[in-house]
Amino acid sequence: MQTINATYPATNQVERPVHVGVVGSGDLEILLAPIESHADRPDELKVRVRTSVDGFDTVWRRVLDHFFENNRPVCTIEINDFGATPGMVTLRLSQALELATATDDDQMVGSADGSKSTGELPFTEMSARQRAASLLDSGTFREILGPSYHAESPHLEPQGIVPSSDDGCVIARGTINGAPAAVVGLEGKFQGGGIGEISGAKIAATLERALVDAESGHPVRVVLLLETGGIRLQEANLGLLAIAEIHAAIVALQRHIPVTAVISGMVGCFGGMGIAAGLCDHIVMTRAGRLALNGPEVIETEAGVDEFDSTDRSLVWAVTGGEQRVAAGRADVLAEDRPEAIRKAVIDLDTAPFSVHRGDRVTELAAQLADLDPAARPTPSELRTIDGRTH
Repeated sequence: MQTINATYPATNQVERPVHVGVVGSGDLEILLAPIESHADRPDELKVRVRTSVDGFDTVWRRVLDHFFENNRPVCTIEINDFGATPGMVTLRLSQALELATATDDDQMVGSADGSKSTGELPFTEMSARQRAASLLDSGTFREILGPSYHAESPHLEPQGIVPSSDDGCVIARGTINGAPAAVVGLEGKFQGGGIGEISGAKIAATLERALVDAESGHPVRVVLLLETGGIRLQEANLGLLAIAEIHAAIVALQRHIPVTAVISGMVGCFGGMGIAAGLCDHIVMTRAGRLALNGPEVIETEAGVDEFDSTDRSLVWAVTGGEQRVAAGRADVLAEDRPEAIRKAVIDLDTAPFSVHRGDRVTELAAQLADLDPAARPTPSELRTIDGRTH
């Protein structure tokens, strides 16, 4: 990766911080922050670019020079790039500047990440921040350790990987149908939603804080929006430790209030976080969502294409997709891919503590597996006949 710094003269004061975009393939995130009035240089714009593509200094400087020739905000701008085109860079800069200079009446509500109204976007096409905001009651979204705190992984940049300012994990507090709630949103576009030291710590801390609240008589609903392949390979051991803490925190919290997982797509939910979802009392899925311990590519790599062809999309969804998981009893609710449908599904879930949780039914699940003949390779339809209901 490469870091590029630039400075420009500036004249127009910026009043509010802004965050737009995602550190994902062909995209970038921008963090714009006002410069305090008592700063040494209140007439200066500072830009820092961290990019995953080396050797394009000239292109970057031309794009920046051209944009800031006519736009002169007094602020600092940080750009974390994952191979965005010059056109995308200009688009994101324009978006950030428009939001930073808009009046309160002009601010668009409902996307939480600074972008304009999400309109009729499917839930699966929203960013993690937008999903979290759509789940909470209007006007109650409050982000914990958001982008401006720079709670990013310290392990990625030394490996030549551009980090994300929130480590791909959004933590939001607010209310759902009037009840206190905490929502965790994993950004599947950043490192496949992989769990590292920081993102894992944010999730575990959210669950542990909810446990403290519950034990003091103030229960908080926790909803995990899971788009993740599991542990982030660049932080394997740290990710393992974090996921172990997440598992323990889910088990501890669900003694007081159910924990809910939402798996909608595009990445799915696999690995250690597939286990985390399996521990939750409620699992809501869309047809696009997928849930399993191992992803299709992992199975194919380890067992061969004859065992599982990861390119066979119909097979993948027939085995791990949301419709199959709900029909087989491994998930609870199949919801439409719309924000209001996901929100309604979550609101309609029972909030009373369960007496028996998924993790308590090991003997029953083991008996179901014992009745299967792996050599016979049961079909997806046959798997639906197994009584997998966990409550």
